[in-house]
Amino acid sequence: MRLLLLLFCLIALPGWAASYTPQTVPNPRLVNGSHVADPDQIIGAENLARIDALLRQLEQRNGVQVAVVALDSIGSAEVFDFAQQLFETWGIGHAGRDDGLLVLLVRDQRAIRLHTGYGLEGALPDVVCKRIQREFMVPAFQRGDFGGGLLAGIVEVERILADPAQVQALAELPQPAEATPWEVFRIAASALGGVALVLAFGFKSANGYFSGDIAEESPHAVLRWSRQAWLAGFALGPAAIIVVCNLLPLASPLLVCGAALYGYFALLAAFQAWRQQVVLRQLAARGEYFAAGSLVSREQAFWGWMAVLFPLPFLFHYFFQRQRRTHYRNHPRACPKCRAAMRKLDEAAEDEFLSRAQQMEETLRSADHDVWLCSACGATATSAYPGSESKYEKCPSCKCLAYTLESDTVLEKASYESQGRGEMVHVCKFCGKRKTSSYRIPRLVRESVAAAGSVASSSSSSGGSSWGGGNSGGGGASSNW
Repeated sequence: MRLLLLLFCLIALPGWAASYTPQTVPNPRLVNGSHVADPDQIIGAENLARIDALLRQLEQRNGVQVAVVALDSIGSAEVFDFAQQLFETWGIGHAGRDDGLLVLLVRDQRAIRLHTGYGLEGALPDVVCKRIQREFMVPAFQRGDFGGGLLAGIVEVERILADPAQVQALAELPQPAEATPWEVFRIAASALGGVALVLAFGFKSANGYFSGDIAEESPHAVLRWSRQAWLAGFALGPAAIIVVCNLLPLASPLLVCGAALYGYFALLAAFQAWRQQVVLRQLAARGEYFAAGSLVSREQAFWGWMAVLFPLPFLFHYFFQRQRRTHYRNHPRACPKCRAAMRKLDEAAEDEFLSRAQQMEETLRSADHDVWLCSACGATATSAYPGSESKYEKCPSCKCLAYTLESDTVLEKASYESQGRGEMVHVCKFCGKRKTSSYRIPRLVRESVAAAGSVASSSSSSGGSSWGGGNSGGGGASSNW
């Protein structure tokens, strides 16, 4: 009874071996950049290295891509169907040339298949593939020398394709299509531009940028765009330009599209400059020079970016904006009480009219205060402008713009096993208020683990563009032994 059970196990053992599908065969181009997939170690290291070296030389010489695959089992799948699916999944050969060859060995079916792309059917017709198998490969397979048989067949394939007539024929195949600069620009602009627009729209929505998001009575709020206008201006407009340039028979679509996009965004910025100027004129007409100066200051960063992205004409406009900020800040104004003329005090004289907190802000340069004195009634008006130091915030206690981070200390370093802990101390330079707060530092991530996961993911995938995107019409031949 035990003898029968052992005999049954020996007979059934081959059927228990794992079988592959076209999707689970490890793609050698993704695993180690080679031409040979031998997951069951059928070929042997020496023959595998010699085969891969020959195929590398062949691809370098005339571009032909050959993939050699040796598997224990593909289950009940037909060798032809399996080879066709694997060929298309990997895309062996170059797109347009279809100069690919798949050499597939399936040990449990005792089958060898040479599967050719369209471009190799002339050099390796079915009858030649059959002859290579019968004369060079099958005899070695019958002796159990799978690596030697595959090597002998590859040597013969290489000899045939090295023939000058075949080299010339392969050279006349269509060259692999290369993406033009316009195609690269179009794809990159669509992908990167789309991502940037989504992120910008989400950020602006979350921060109440669009008109109507926040009930704010200020000149700056008047310049905001509605959601519909922003999407039309920054999404639909550029997309329409790219589409039109792609459809028109232009000699240089990249140059035309680049110039059109530059001009389009420059016009959008010019429109925004016009809107700002309208608001500034309204403020100046009402004598609200502080509001006008504040508006110019808040828009300064925007025009700085415009000067970088569109130096013509906004480099000049940027310096004009800086001059206008000084103009509105120092513009003569009328007393709000008696409407008499007011004069701006210098730095030494203005301290008499500033609070101790305001004087501290000037000392820290967190704010810059202007004091205007009415020569008729003695009334004063104080205006606050952003200072050169931006690290200070309003103190939650005294409201002075003198609250800053004094120290940030790591109390416990993070490790691979546990989080760390840190402590921040904020202090007000005016009233002395101190606040200590702690925070957690995330655990460290082992780079080797992350890298291994990435490699494993890549290795397990058998698709992608690791080859050239070639196709096969099912040419070639199969043999059994």
